Amino acid sequence: MTVLLLSTIAGAAEVPQKGVDGELQANLARAAGSDGSLARSAAFNPESPVVRFYQMVGSRPVWVDEDGLRPQGEALLAAIGKASADGLEPDLYLLPALRAAWEDAVAFPDRIHLKNPQQCILLDESLTEAMLRYAQHLSLGRVMPQTLSRQWLAWPGKSTRDFATELAEALHDDRLKAYIESLPPKGQAYQSLRKALKQYETIDQSGGWPTIGPGPTLRVGDRGARVDALVKRLKKTGDLYSDAPTARLGYDTVIEAAVKRFQRRHGLTADGLVGTRTRAELNIPPERRITQLQLNMERLRWVPDSIGERYLMVNIPAFALHVVDAAKRIDTMRVIVGKTRRQTPIMSGNMTYLEFNPYWNIPRKIARRDILPKVIGDPAYLVRQGIRIFDSWDRQAREVDAASIPWEQVSTRHFPYRLRQDPSDVNALGQVKFMFPNHRSVYIHDTPGKTLFDRPQRSFSSGCIRVETPLALARHLLSEQGWDRDRIEATIARGKRKTVVLERPVPVHLVYFTTWVDADGTVNFREDIYGRDRDLLLALDQTTSNSTFCSKDGSENPMLAAGNKIEKIPASAVDASVRVSAPTEPAGEMTGHPMTGI
Repeated sequence: MTVLLLSTIAGAAEVPQKGVDGELQANLARAAGSDGSLARSAAFNPESPVVRFYQMVGSRPVWVDEDGLRPQGEALLAAIGKASADGLEPDLYLLPALRAAWEDAVAFPDRIHLKNPQQCILLDESLTEAMLRYAQHLSLGRVMPQTLSRQWLAWPGKSTRDFATELAEALHDDRLKAYIESLPPKGQAYQSLRKALKQYETIDQSGGWPTIGPGPTLRVGDRGARVDALVKRLKKTGDLYSDAPTARLGYDTVIEAAVKRFQRRHGLTADGLVGTRTRAELNIPPERRITQLQLNMERLRWVPDSIGERYLMVNIPAFALHVVDAAKRIDTMRVIVGKTRRQTPIMSGNMTYLEFNPYWNIPRKIARRDILPKVIGDPAYLVRQGIRIFDSWDRQAREVDAASIPWEQVSTRHFPYRLRQDPSDVNALGQVKFMFPNHRSVYIHDTPGKTLFDRPQRSFSSGCIRVETPLALARHLLSEQGWDRDRIEATIARGKRKTVVLERPVPVHLVYFTTWVDADGTVNFREDIYGRDRDLLLALDQTTSNSTFCSKDGSENPMLAAGNKIEKIPASAVDASVRVSAPTEPAGEMTGHPMTGI
């Protein structure tokens, strides 16, 4: 950009005096192909949003004229100047060289007054490019989530918008400011994160918070420099009220309550003790929390403004399922999600039926890797677990006696059998499963392993979601069909499999947010259990700012190609303990068997 601007200014005397409008129209004509040299060099992509925008506004500059910046140009610059409030970097849209050129245009309008119309055009085109990029980033996000991982299976239609047309219409109707204000996500979740971002940026700008040095676990009754640092740290984020009278009392019950508050909002065991894990969370610097907030604001831009009035939402890093009805959260349940190598995907679907006393058709991979070694070591394992064996996955498959199988000839590579666990107290799916059919065979279900729900970190499944209180969830879903707790328990007590179709399907959203704000304003942070914060950070780091508006053949758009890379977020902004995503296996705890329709 600097080279382009300098060369344009240097060649001002050679520019024909035919006016800004004429120069822009000539450029657009060349882009349309009347002069093939410019189109072939990708100086203009005839199908780019920038060119289409100018065609819709009459092939005239809209942000600048011979006298400098127009009012709408001032409004655009003012909006971009506030991009950091939305976790975006203003330099993504206006490079220093472009700002300097604008300052010259405003301060010395006589320098460009019809003497250099190409400079006016270049500035106007660059601002259009910046505005369209800003609109896309603010509304849809800087990266496409589908490019991050095959685990993304949600909201495919969110990315369909024509910003060139929207911007042209906004200018035509003189509502540019209102249009810009309409771009960010409209939900309270986004606005709350925006407020939290400002809070943590203020903390960072004021010097951050102190760290608590190494040493034994801090508890009630302790005193000293580490306790003093703890008090200051807790006050910085409001976990301990700033006027709390604790200085002379040491680690008292007031500090203990503040520590528990901090632990709860960071997904830790709320025991009021500052051990190794709690101290590590306390010592994470504010700049890393700021990055975490920015990453999750990016994720919220991928979500449609409305996801329904009635739905279930599972936040994977929070290990929580939220039941929402009439747009209000009516219940929250603890869940277990997929382990690192069998991750629960991000996806949306429609729950269409429940199954009481379900069978579990054990997926081939789980049968080979998990069940087979147990059977070889203990032939009675299948009987104890109520698992039956069939000779194939066909509809007409015949049951096989386990004693007749030469187990010494069976291996993980050669395992032709289908395993099915019948309904029982030890069935891995528990007493009920909740089905939202999808090609990943992911669903929500009960589990006999209730003790795992007491752990703060609950990634133990093979991709499906185990819910702690399945009967309560069944009541929420079936109450409008006349089902109460007694009817549900009576159905389960019969021990027979029963399918209940939902008269009104319920949307299910599996999401991944490592930070969010509760209704009472509490800012929550969670561990990045799958390394997806790291993946997103790397994607933002590697994406060039001109990737959105490239030429038809994939080459760079030269309007902002001169070194305009996305500002890198330093690696130090991510917790060094966060794991890079491990290779994952397909999620789901059963395959799509034709007999069950799953």
